[in-house]
Amino acid sequence: MAVMTILFRLLIFLALVVSSNAANETADLIIRNARVVTVDHKFSIAQAIAIKGDKILAVGSDRRVAKFQGKETRVVDAQGKTVMPGLYDSHVHSYKASVSTLDGGAPYIRSIADAQQWIREQVARKPAGSWIVLERVYATRMKEMRLPTKAELDEAAPNNPVLWNSGPVAVVNSKALEVSKITRDTPNPTPGEIVKDPKSGEPTGVLRNAASLLKNPTATRTPTAKEQREALKHLHHLYNEQGITSIGERRTETAAIDLFRDMEKSGELTVRVNCTRLMDPLPKTLDEAIAKLDEFTKTTNGVYGPTGVGDDWVRIGPFKIFLDGGMLIGTAYMREPWGVTDIYQITDPKYRGQLFVKPELLNPFYAEVARRGWQVTAHCVGDAAMDVLLDCYETIDKQMDISKRRFLVTHGNFPDEKNLNRCAKLGVVADVQPAWLYKDGDALKKILGERRMEDFFPLKSWFKHHIVVGGGSDHMVQLDSIESTNPWNPWLGMWVALTRHTERGGVDKPEQCLTREEAIRFYTINNCYLNFEEKKKGSLEPGKYADLIMVDRDVVHCPVDDVRGTKVLLTMVGGKVVTGSL
Repeated sequence: MAVMTILFRLLIFLALVVSSNAANETADLIIRNARVVTVDHKFSIAQAIAIKGDKILAVGSDRRVAKFQGKETRVVDAQGKTVMPGLYDSHVHSYKASVSTLDGGAPYIRSIADAQQWIREQVARKPAGSWIVLERVYATRMKEMRLPTKAELDEAAPNNPVLWNSGPVAVVNSKALEVSKITRDTPNPTPGEIVKDPKSGEPTGVLRNAASLLKNPTATRTPTAKEQREALKHLHHLYNEQGITSIGERRTETAAIDLFRDMEKSGELTVRVNCTRLMDPLPKTLDEAIAKLDEFTKTTNGVYGPTGVGDDWVRIGPFKIFLDGGMLIGTAYMREPWGVTDIYQITDPKYRGQLFVKPELLNPFYAEVARRGWQVTAHCVGDAAMDVLLDCYETIDKQMDISKRRFLVTHGNFPDEKNLNRCAKLGVVADVQPAWLYKDGDALKKILGERRMEDFFPLKSWFKHHIVVGGGSDHMVQLDSIESTNPWNPWLGMWVALTRHTERGGVDKPEQCLTREEAIRFYTINNCYLNFEEKKKGSLEPGKYADLIMVDRDVVHCPVDDVRGTKVLLTMVGGKVVTGSL
């Protein structure tokens, strides 16, 4: 009994010491009289937040947080403004996007007529015979709602090779085919296709995963190291201005990782970066793929992988491959044929899109990748591609428990009820892009029809199945947050998740709209969870990094259409103000 009494008194003493030490801690900064949206597990709303160094010291009422005020503490009256966690874009390509406008490239194209005019301007100012390249221009976003024809590109530039680049699908003019020696007799590259006229057999100008056959097309010159660094700093600053404090860099070569880390050391990095490592293309056989993985691992040497290597500024994330094509270009791998359509110039009624990696290679290869400590994901757009990926994850789960490995689906645009249940069972998470609903929903409905669009971007269903999904943009070309090919403005993305409005004025399945709490989690703590970072950031709680923003409106209660116009007054990363002022 005496021993128990002594232990009890000791516990009381230790509790008092801890309480006294906490009370004696003084904050560097206190923001009071605010509406602090904490995004904790209760979605609590507080009045004040105290920051010490790069971490949050306390969150609560003005009175409680005032206990952490010392002689040197700076106290800021927020005058009722909203403070919330910094936003996280789960899917960007900032390294390449940052330099996409060098030399005046990457025009904003809204119609084929716009494109023809821009091409003519390039013909007039470039040397004779120079390549003219339009980067990441999509048929679904054109006024005409289709790809251009070879003849339309010929009309604008009869003597210059032209490349209309939509990623895995491209359209070229006659001069580009000529200089690249692509004819009716040229064999298709694996797994690509030179689309040919069914009557004449001549190339139509459409290349599906076959742009590698083109001879020396280039959009812009290679940037110098200084240009790349300055461009990246500028784009990250633009991200900060919209409240973004973390990004998922979804295709990160070693040179990009080296630059991110060097910018961190010099204090120039203003967003935290989670780096996806991509193997593309994947070799044709398992032995070749394993050999490439061995080489890939050697080059990483514990520096560029596996998942989790790095620090809280630059961290190595998942391993990725391209499993299928794209939704915006008519190459996503679907259960049913796409259908004959001028939008994508599809003439084969049996065409279902492209599957780049067959299960007999994917399953054993990804099992080996997982054994080596990687979290895995795949570019996976079509419903049939998602079937293949989840089959793979289930196969691996029989060899090792993946329920806590947070295997990812990147994009996953058409998940049906069966696949949502499979994701929930396996602990699979997803990285999705609201802007595709906004920009492309109406065109896709025209292509696929109402029935097949029932499973398109069912955001509420992900949440109802308790599957963690995070919001991203797939930003890859141009800089403007709204006008970029894939708009990266997180407030636009949040508004789309809340309303399901499309750019052309439609409303798609309003029953799939998110609540305010869900939409905010979608761009904060959920993306942290995707990348095993939820204990360090994503909500405003003591001990987490002081990554936060102050905005000009109450995004929890303001009229829903006001959300998209939210202005960020202050962005702080690790306790340091990177945009705005206190």
